[in-house]
Amino acid sequence: MSNMEEADEHSPKLTCIQRVSYTVVNTLESFFYRYGHSVASHPGRYIAVILLMTGLSWIGFLNFKVEGRSEKLWIPQNSDYVKTLEWQKESFPQRQRMEMILYAAENVLTADYVREMYRIRNMLASIEITNSKGQSFNQSDLCARVPALGGKQRKELLKLKAQLFPGRQLDMEVDWSLMVDKRIYNRFYRRMPTACIDISILEMWGYSNATVFATLTDQDVINAINTVNLSSTFSYPMNFKELLSGVTTNSSGHVVAARTALTHMVMQVSTARIDEEVTNQAGLGEAVDPELFAWEGEYLKALGEANVTGGLELYYQAQRSFSEISENTIFGDVFYLALGNAILFIYVQLMLGKFNMVENRPILSMLGMLTTYLAVSMAFGLCSAVGLLYGPVHNILPLLMIGLGVDDMFVIVQCWQNLDHQERQLNLHKRMGQALRHAGVAITVTSMTDCGAFLIGATTVLPALRSFCIYAAVSVLILYAFQATFFVAWFTCDQRRVEEKRNGLFWCYKHKDWEPNKCSQVDLASQFFDKVYTKVLLLKPTKVLVFLVTAGLLGVSIWGVMHLRQYFDPILFIPHSSYLFQFLSKLLHFYPQAGERGTIYFGELNYPQELYKIGALGEALERSEGVASVNSWYDLMADYTLKDMGEDIRGKELNETFFQEILSSFLFSPSGTRFQSYFHFDGNLTIAQPTPRVTACKFDYQHNSIEGRNEQIAAMDEVKQLVRDAQFSDMAAATAYIYSSWETNKVIMEELMRNLCLAMVAVFIMTLFLLANIVASLFVLICVVLTLVNVMALMSWWGLTIDIITCINLVLSIGLCVDYSAHIALHFMQVKGSRNERARCALREMGPPVINGAFSTFLSFVLLANSDSHVFLSFFKIFLGVFIYGVFHGLVFLPVLLSVLGPAPYLKPHHLPGRDQDEGQLRSLRDRMKPQPLEQAEGS
Repeated sequence: MSNMEEADEHSPKLTCIQRVSYTVVNTLESFFYRYGHSVASHPGRYIAVILLMTGLSWIGFLNFKVEGRSEKLWIPQNSDYVKTLEWQKESFPQRQRMEMILYAAENVLTADYVREMYRIRNMLASIEITNSKGQSFNQSDLCARVPALGGKQRKELLKLKAQLFPGRQLDMEVDWSLMVDKRIYNRFYRRMPTACIDISILEMWGYSNATVFATLTDQDVINAINTVNLSSTFSYPMNFKELLSGVTTNSSGHVVAARTALTHMVMQVSTARIDEEVTNQAGLGEAVDPELFAWEGEYLKALGEANVTGGLELYYQAQRSFSEISENTIFGDVFYLALGNAILFIYVQLMLGKFNMVENRPILSMLGMLTTYLAVSMAFGLCSAVGLLYGPVHNILPLLMIGLGVDDMFVIVQCWQNLDHQERQLNLHKRMGQALRHAGVAITVTSMTDCGAFLIGATTVLPALRSFCIYAAVSVLILYAFQATFFVAWFTCDQRRVEEKRNGLFWCYKHKDWEPNKCSQVDLASQFFDKVYTKVLLLKPTKVLVFLVTAGLLGVSIWGVMHLRQYFDPILFIPHSSYLFQFLSKLLHFYPQAGERGTIYFGELNYPQELYKIGALGEALERSEGVASVNSWYDLMADYTLKDMGEDIRGKELNETFFQEILSSFLFSPSGTRFQSYFHFDGNLTIAQPTPRVTACKFDYQHNSIEGRNEQIAAMDEVKQLVRDAQFSDMAAATAYIYSSWETNKVIMEELMRNLCLAMVAVFIMTLFLLANIVASLFVLICVVLTLVNVMALMSWWGLTIDIITCINLVLSIGLCVDYSAHIALHFMQVKGSRNERARCALREMGPPVINGAFSTFLSFVLLANSDSHVFLSFFKIFLGVFIYGVFHGLVFLPVLLSVLGPAPYLKPHHLPGRDQDEGQLRSLRDRMKPQPLEQAEGS
């Protein structure tokens, strides 16, 4: 009976999970041995196949689409917000776009600053763009226009008022549609001039008379802001103080100074000129014509180059700004990425090669990194081919893959260096098979757990996270295959070069009589782990200290996690150096009293019969604690109808003819004209004729200023519930731009906990399946959990919150945590001896590739500390924590834990039928090298 058979006979029986694991591991080792042998035998063929497959996958880039619209990235697609947005896009498309300017100074209410505002206003009015047909457009052609009764018209009306109402205040508003015959009013309405909606404090004087602005004094400005309450251009009542912030008043309550002044410019979208390609860049499902879109670009350029003087500060935004800047941010920080890759290349070269002319490996280092780039590009091509979106967060994928790829590369090279003396006597093909046999299982454990974690994340309802996780899972699988193929093929070629003593950089040059210098043969990393690190770490006092530090760190981290906030806002994706972020920061700082504005949309209701429900809903909203005000046309229409026809329509069902008549009268009255855009009709709206059938309408409301996730969600849900309770016969929904954030906040914590828990389960099952030991798998899981807790506490201390980006990064952290711990645990299980000896061996042989992989990942993202992108800054902060805490738990805590409580090694060696011939050669070598008995030696 052979020694092996005797060992098997006396070995304890294997458990079910051990049998499954041995079958899997033996199959993997056998496969990787044969595969490594095949790749090393025909490296050129495998390299060509990989390049061909990668090239074919690039066809998918024809379908590559960058998605910058927040509603397609950060919001669950089954949410009320997205459903309402899709309905609004089809049934009630937004036809107006808002451009805003914020002026700031110590006191903007001075004559010089008002003149500067007037100059900028005229500069914007002079902007002219030319479309593809050679037609020219300026602000006057593209703006939203309303009837303007200012200037001469206003003076004539005031004279008429004085004649009709002697002794009454001249600038008191009178509804002329009620005071004169309707036929006279209708004729006057058709001839009424219009002007662009341009709301600012300049409206106190109007825009037509430059002499007025030239002669203004500071006192004139103060007098105007305290007395003028009528628009000079439109003759509409206006409270100009609402446009100011940081207001200072005197003892009598009069305004004497203000820090900021806000300007609104409303532009009109032309339905006849809408371009779908331009619309896709507009964001939030908003249609826009190319002429207006181009004008907005020139508007932004003009304001960006505007030279304001005298201490006046200028902040601005356009409707296109958010989508445009978010999309540009996707490809931002390219310089940092390129420089980080250059630093990483230098480090990889230093770690892979040795310090002599032959054994240095600059070409192999470059090809190893090229392996990662090819894998990522192939993954991107395949994902693009099936139509997966590419968003801002996808930028971190190349960084992540470089870290994982370099880690696998170091493991393969380390397993090559760990070949024992007998294995080194085999030919190159078999040696490469032996190296990949050892490395294959290790990179399989980490790659499959990473892939499992990402696939769990792909089940989320958040589109950007789902797409990112699919991209990541595909990238990991392809990278896993490429490292075992493309890199191993080039490694074989490079090793053949080394054995032929050819130069490391110039492969064609062969060194004669070359011998490596002794210094280059010293493996400093392995010696450090073997001679210094393990001796100190595995001392009893050090072990006690490690446990105490780990426990203390956990306790402090739990306290930090308890203070971690949940907050998501698409504004976070805007670079802090951008003009848009600066504008929004100033707006939120100076106008915090302005709550979030929302809109109630109605579909094809039976409006005559359900009109009273709209009124009741408005009243219910006004009673709601979360709503500050309601801007509904219903009450104004009811008041107008009562005055015009003596009919009180409140709370009543109406017949269709009467409804269409009173609605037409109201919408052409001075009080109702501004609500014309609030209705969509099955036909054209014409003065003096009943309205066509109403197909959709809306009204606005405004929330109170609400802080806190729970309060915001409660306010949103209350409004939605009030709309549902009204029981309209067709579509009725409440929405607001801020609801995109609030709805994401509603599910993001649940999604995070779900993804993390399922990813943990996937990691445990995968490591249990491959490690074949519950205790070892639990220890790896403990390291992952401890690292995540520490990282989440670091997020709290560093000012990060739970949002889409941090959710993605936390899911990614699981993969890296597993990498740091699984290699050590696997190697601990594979070697025999005491717990201390096995822990020491695991650190000596797997510590160098683990620390090299971790440090190389750190180098790839360290320069992102200089970025002003929330995506990259969050990535840097979180992965710095993963690097520090992951390495601590993988290379400090886990070895100590294994040395104290580690499970027994595998019960029997693996039998690999695929390498029987090599085993025979190795036994023959060992027999020849075994010391012979003295008498046998003398006989021979």
